[in-house]
Amino acid sequence: MPDTIGTETFVYATYIRTTPEKLWEALTSGDFTERYWFGFRVEIELKVGGGVRILPPKDMERYGDHAGEVLVCEPFRKLVYTWNTKDKPELAKKRTKLSRVTYELTPMGSMVRLRLIHEDLLAEDLEKNPNTFQGVNNGWPAVLSSLKTLLETGEAMTFSV
Repeated sequence: MPDTIGTETFVYATYIRTTPEKLWEALTSGDFTERYWFGFRVEIELKVGGGVRILPPKDMERYGDHAGEVLVCEPFRKLVYTWNTKDKPELAKKRTKLSRVTYELTPMGSMVRLRLIHEDLLAEDLEKNPNTFQGVNNGWPAVLSSLKTLLETGEAMTFSV
Protein backbone atom coordinates (compact mmCIF):
# COMPACT_ATOMS: atom_id res chain seq x y z
CA MET A 1 0.00 0.00 0.00
CA PRO A 2 1.49 3.43 -0.93
CA ASP A 3 2.44 5.88 1.80
CA THR A 4 -0.12 8.70 1.69
CA ILE A 5 0.63 10.27 5.07
CA GLY A 6 0.47 14.05 4.96
CA THR A 7 -0.64 14.24 1.35
CA GLU A 8 -4.16 15.62 1.72
CA THR A 9 -4.87 19.28 0.90
CA PHE A 10 -8.07 21.23 1.50
CA VAL A 11 -8.71 24.42 -0.50
CA TYR A 12 -11.65 26.77 -0.02
CA ALA A 13 -12.34 30.20 -1.50
CA THR A 14 -14.99 32.75 -0.67
CA TYR A 15 -15.69 36.30 -1.77
CA ILE A 16 -16.37 38.84 0.96
CA ARG A 17 -17.70 42.37 0.55
CA THR A 18 -15.02 44.07 2.66
CA THR A 19 -11.53 45.54 2.42
CA PRO A 20 -8.24 43.66 2.75
CA GLU A 21 -7.53 45.65 5.92
CA LYS A 22 -10.80 44.66 7.62
CA LEU A 23 -10.43 41.03 6.55
CA TRP A 24 -6.85 40.92 7.84
CA GLU A 25 -8.00 42.28 11.19
CA ALA A 26 -10.80 39.70 11.32
CA LEU A 27 -8.33 36.88 10.66
CA THR A 28 -5.67 38.06 13.11
CA SER A 29 -7.50 39.74 16.02
CA GLY A 30 -8.31 37.44 18.94
CA ASP A 31 -11.36 39.47 19.96
CA PHE A 32 -12.68 39.31 16.41
CA THR A 33 -12.03 35.58 15.88
CA GLU A 34 -14.00 34.67 19.00
CA ARG A 35 -17.08 36.19 17.37
CA TYR A 36 -17.14 33.97 14.26
CA TRP A 37 -14.99 30.89 15.08
CA PHE A 38 -17.26 28.90 17.46
CA GLY A 39 -15.88 31.03 20.30
CA PHE A 40 -12.27 29.98 19.63
CA ARG A 41 -9.69 32.73 20.12
CA VAL A 42 -6.84 33.00 17.63
CA GLU A 43 -3.73 34.72 18.94
CA ILE A 44 -1.06 35.44 16.32
CA GLU A 45 2.28 37.19 16.70
CA LEU A 46 2.36 38.83 13.27
CA LYS A 47 5.95 38.21 12.22
CA VAL A 48 7.84 35.32 10.66
CA GLY A 49 8.69 32.96 13.50
CA GLY A 50 5.88 34.39 15.65
CA GLY A 51 3.62 32.13 17.65
CA VAL A 52 0.09 31.07 16.78
CA ARG A 53 -2.41 29.75 19.33
CA ILE A 54 -5.98 28.73 18.74
CA LEU A 55 -7.64 28.57 22.14
CA PRO A 56 -10.97 26.81 22.67
CA PRO A 57 -13.80 28.42 24.62
CA LYS A 58 -14.31 27.17 28.18
CA ASP A 59 -17.00 24.64 27.30
CA MET A 60 -15.01 23.11 24.42
CA GLU A 61 -11.62 22.27 25.96
CA ARG A 62 -11.92 18.73 24.60
CA TYR A 63 -11.10 20.15 21.17
CA GLY A 64 -7.67 21.15 22.42
CA ASP A 65 -5.40 24.11 22.17
CA HIS A 66 -3.80 24.26 18.71
CA ALA A 67 -0.43 25.92 18.30
CA GLY A 68 1.83 26.83 15.43
CA GLU A 69 4.40 29.20 14.01
CA VAL A 70 4.05 32.00 11.46
CA LEU A 71 5.94 31.12 8.26
CA VAL A 72 4.85 34.05 6.04
CA CYS A 73 3.32 37.35 7.14
CA GLU A 74 2.48 39.87 4.41
CA PRO A 75 -0.16 42.15 5.99
CA PHE A 76 -3.39 42.45 4.03
CA ARG A 77 -2.14 39.87 1.46
CA LYS A 78 -0.93 36.56 2.86
CA LEU A 79 -0.54 34.69 6.12
CA VAL A 80 0.92 31.19 6.44
CA TYR A 81 1.33 29.25 9.68
CA THR A 82 1.84 25.73 10.89
CA TRP A 83 -1.06 23.96 12.58
CA ASN A 84 -0.18 21.63 15.45
CA THR A 85 -3.26 19.73 16.53
CA LYS A 86 -3.64 17.92 19.83
CA ASP A 87 -3.99 14.47 18.29
CA LYS A 88 -4.96 11.26 19.99
CA PRO A 89 -1.80 9.13 20.50
CA GLU A 90 -2.63 6.69 17.68
CA LEU A 91 -3.07 9.57 15.21
CA ALA A 92 -0.01 11.47 16.45
CA LYS A 93 2.15 8.46 15.51
CA LYS A 94 1.03 8.81 11.88
CA ARG A 95 1.74 12.54 11.59
CA THR A 96 5.24 13.11 10.23
CA LYS A 97 5.02 16.91 10.03
CA LEU A 98 2.74 19.75 11.00
CA SER A 99 0.01 20.77 8.61
CA ARG A 100 0.10 24.27 7.18
CA VAL A 101 -2.63 26.90 6.81
CA THR A 102 -2.42 29.66 4.18
CA TYR A 103 -4.74 32.64 3.85
CA GLU A 104 -4.47 34.53 0.55
CA LEU A 105 -6.33 37.86 0.31
CA THR A 106 -6.92 39.24 -3.19
CA PRO A 107 -8.78 42.56 -3.67
CA MET A 108 -11.41 42.35 -6.40
CA GLY A 109 -13.21 45.68 -6.70
CA SER A 110 -15.58 46.10 -3.76
CA MET A 111 -14.76 42.64 -2.39
CA VAL A 112 -11.86 40.45 -1.37
CA ARG A 113 -11.32 36.85 -2.40
CA LEU A 114 -10.18 34.86 0.62
CA ARG A 115 -8.50 31.63 -0.40
CA LEU A 116 -7.70 29.15 2.34
CA ILE A 117 -5.28 26.30 1.77
CA HIS A 118 -4.79 23.71 4.53
CA GLU A 119 -2.13 21.23 3.45
CA ASP A 120 -0.06 18.31 4.72
CA LEU A 121 -3.16 16.74 6.21
CA LEU A 122 -3.81 13.12 7.06
CA ALA A 123 -6.80 11.34 5.60
CA GLU A 124 -8.12 11.22 9.18
CA ASP A 125 -8.23 15.04 9.26
CA LEU A 126 -11.10 14.89 6.77
CA GLU A 127 -14.61 13.81 7.74
CA LYS A 128 -16.71 11.68 5.39
CA ASN A 129 -19.98 12.74 7.03
CA PRO A 130 -20.93 16.16 5.58
CA ASN A 131 -23.58 16.75 8.26
CA THR A 132 -21.14 17.69 11.02
CA PHE A 133 -18.64 20.43 11.78
CA GLN A 134 -15.96 17.79 12.45
CA GLY A 135 -13.04 17.51 10.06
CA VAL A 136 -11.08 20.15 8.21
CA ASN A 137 -13.41 19.85 5.21
CA ASN A 138 -16.50 20.65 7.30
CA GLY A 139 -15.02 23.00 9.90
CA TRP A 140 -13.31 25.52 7.62
CA PRO A 141 -16.38 26.24 5.45
CA ALA A 142 -18.46 26.85 8.59
CA VAL A 143 -15.84 29.16 10.11
CA LEU A 144 -15.32 31.12 6.90
CA SER A 145 -19.06 31.38 6.22
CA SER A 146 -19.49 32.86 9.68
CA LEU A 147 -16.58 35.26 9.05
CA LYS A 148 -18.15 36.38 5.76
CA THR A 149 -21.55 36.86 7.39
CA LEU A 150 -20.05 38.86 10.27
CA LEU A 151 -18.09 41.18 7.98
CA GLU A 152 -21.02 41.75 5.64
CA THR A 153 -23.88 42.02 8.14
CA GLY A 154 -22.30 42.76 11.50
CA GLU A 155 -23.62 39.48 12.97
CA ALA A 156 -21.86 36.13 13.03
CA MET A 157 -23.64 32.87 12.43
CA THR A 158 -24.35 30.70 15.45
CA PHE A 159 -23.58 27.00 15.45
CA SER A 160 -24.39 24.06 17.68
CA VAL A 161 -21.38 21.77 17.82
